[in-house]
Amino acid sequence: MKSTAERMIRNLSGQRRSWQGLRAVASALLLLLVCAGAAQATNWNVQAGGSRLEFVPRELTIEPGDTVTWSNLGGLHNVVADNGAFRCANGCDGQGGNGAPSSQIWRATVTFNQPGTFGYFCEPHGQPGGGMYGTITVNGGEPPIPVTLNGRLIGLLLGLALITGAALALHRSRG
Repeated sequence: MKSTAERMIRNLSGQRRSWQGLRAVASALLLLLVCAGAAQATNWNVQAGGSRLEFVPRELTIEPGDTVTWSNLGGLHNVVADNGAFRCANGCDGQGGNGAPSSQIWRATVTFNQPGTFGYFCEPHGQPGGGMYGTITVNGGEPPIPVTLNGRLIGLLLGLALITGAALALHRSRG
C-alpha cells in the first residue's frame, strides 16, 4: 500500500505532465493559426487612367494564388491580357461581365495561379508591350492552400485542443 506522500508526489508528477501536454497542444494550435494566416493570398491594386494614360504600377511581382484588381480612375479604358486569357472593365468577358472599354468607374479582379510573366494592355490606348500596358510576374512555386479562418473554425480548433488536452491529462492521471 502506498503512503499518502507517495500518492501526492505521483499526482503532482502527473499534473506536471498534463500541463506539459496541454502546452504542447496549445503551441501546435498557435503554430497552425500562424501558418494558416501566412498562407492567405494577397490582393494587389493597379490603377488605370485618371489624369494619365498608364497603369500604376506598370510592373508587379506577385505570388501564385494572388489576385490583381484593376480600378479605372477615369477615361475610356479596359484591361486585356496579351495572351487573351482575360478582357475586363465592367467585369470580365466570360465571367458574366463586359470587358469592352468603358468610361465608367469600374473595378475588375483576376486571380493568377500559374507562375510566369503576363502582359496586359488597354485596347484604346495601348498594345502588348507599348502605350498603356503593364506586366504581372507570378513567382514560381506552389499556390497557397486557401484557409478561411472564421469564428466557428477557431472555436472548433480551440475546443478540439481543450478536449485533447483534457483527454491526455485524464489518461496520464490514470496511468
